Amino acid sequence: MSLSCLKSKTGDKPVIYLFPPKSSEEMDVAVDLALVPQWKFFAIYPVIPTKSQAPSGHGENLTWSVHINEDQTLTEKTTGLTVSYLYWEAETQAVLPTPPGSPVPGDEMVQHFDPITSDVSDDDGVSVLLPLAELTPYLDAALKSLGLHTEARTSFITYWLPSFNKHTYIALRFVPQAAYARAASLNHFFMLFRGVEEPDLWLNAIARVPESLEKWKDVIGCGPADVLADDDLFRVLEWGGMEVKKWHTIQDTHTD
Repeated sequence: MSLSCLKSKTGDKPVIYLFPPKSSEEMDVAVDLALVPQWKFFAIYPVIPTKSQAPSGHGENLTWSVHINEDQTLTEKTTGLTVSYLYWEAETQAVLPTPPGSPVPGDEMVQHFDPITSDVSDDDGVSVLLPLAELTPYLDAALKSLGLHTEARTSFITYWLPSFNKHTYIALRFVPQAAYARAASLNHFFMLFRGVEEPDLWLNAIARVPESLEKWKDVIGCGPADVLADDDLFRVLEWGGMEVKKWHTIQDTHTD
């Protein structure tokens, strides 16, 4: 008999930036974050208590109470810590998957995102596959087209670079906000990626690399990139990602 198992996946370093309108004075906000049962908090900063969400069947949640200062730093009221952004990580846990509900006639179809089972595929219609040497210029240009500022793009890429460097080829896609918001309720730019071995290169994903980077706006479901730069608006930006690990098969040689 053989048993397939998968290492737990971690939603690594999602960080949350808050940008108030330039015309506003210092302001107080509450940032609520709730997870589905397939995820549990692994690390948060500033560190505050988390709690299980009611009703039963939902996952952990937390609320940061934040004062936004004139210099756009954030002072978390419970801890008194002043930070540049709010940080959290979550890891998957063993929960029986709940299938998406049956579609209702007339309702818009929303892609389902499950932190345990979601993958990157040659046949998903959006993923791209790049050699490591071409990855960071592509990713920087993609993030810039989505409106991420220089510090956010730099932090995103440098955080994931050690994981990228373990592979010769990287396949990646961004997750639609409407799907990801079911796993963690905020506005997000969230990337899934995995290494691909050279003998198994994905021809469809390679062919999609030259496509316009504007396609990621449609995939994610975000507005124009200049909205994030509009300092007349209150803006919330979160980025994060997750590496999809391979399934490993364990052969059981025990016989009765």
